[in-house]
Amino acid sequence: MKIRRLNDDPIEHYAYWNAIPGGEVIQAQLPIYHGTLAGLPDGIDALIVASDLQGIVPVMEKESDAASDTGATDKLLGEMLPAYIRLLMEVEWPELDPHKTGVLLCGDMYALRGKRGASGNPVPVWLAFREAFGWVAGVHGNHDITDDADAHRLHRSEGIHCMDGPAAIISAGPLPGGLAPHAARLGQLRIAGLGGIIGRPDKPNRLPAEPYLQSVRKLLKQQPDCLLLHQSPGIAELGLRGEPLIRQALEAGPDTLVFSGHTHWDMPLVQLSNGTQVVNADSRLFIFTR
Repeated sequence: MKIRRLNDDPIEHYAYWNAIPGGEVIQAQLPIYHGTLAGLPDGIDALIVASDLQGIVPVMEKESDAASDTGATDKLLGEMLPAYIRLLMEVEWPELDPHKTGVLLCGDMYALRGKRGASGNPVPVWLAFREAFGWVAGVHGNHDITDDADAHRLHRSEGIHCMDGPAAIISAGPLPGGLAPHAARLGQLRIAGLGGIIGRPDKPNRLPAEPYLQSVRKLLKQQPDCLLLHQSPGIAELGLRGEPLIRQALEAGPDTLVFSGHTHWDMPLVQLSNGTQVVNADSRLFIFTR
């Protein structure tokens, strides 16, 4: 797949609350961008891509509480977004089928009021996106923590592809009825995924540099349609923070479309020397159509 165009300006924003250093909570706006993709299989109308949805949305339990926070329950930003995105797409692109829309998540879906960088259970976000759209595939970030029951739920849920191993590649998309398995696969995407970040292995969702990079190289050799990473490559000459070793591994491999997050870039799309496109989805959401 290749990105043909990515609009500079968001088509919409979604309001949420974000924790800043010191524990204060401030209102923020999640930008929603539209782009077009070449190479989408016939069975997929659109792709939604998001990463680092580390915010909360207070939801009032009853109308009488609307004037204050009393009685409000904090929901994860990613729990509330899917229904809104589905409605937005129905208005902007009524010809698109939400059941033929896939979601790609690049990690860090958890947040907690008053604690910046909190770690916890992202499963409600995955389930909310799956309820609104056809299927969900993704990786965990360094702040996504699941217990055995939560991990089992993700792996057992139809239409959810959680790539939480050291390196994984899956086929995702609709399975048209009446088609032979090999024909059905033609309408799917081959998605590679590697979650977590380079770091001390005694901390959650971290790998030492060499095993991490070996996994990236292994995935690239299989030539997936796209690669999902939580950690972004570093592009020093453009002032884009990230891991330079990941950039080296990507440029040494075949031309690939990469979605990532973890560190925020001012420019969301970069093309590397070998033609690889990298989309930084940190604190953003993208809707890609044909």
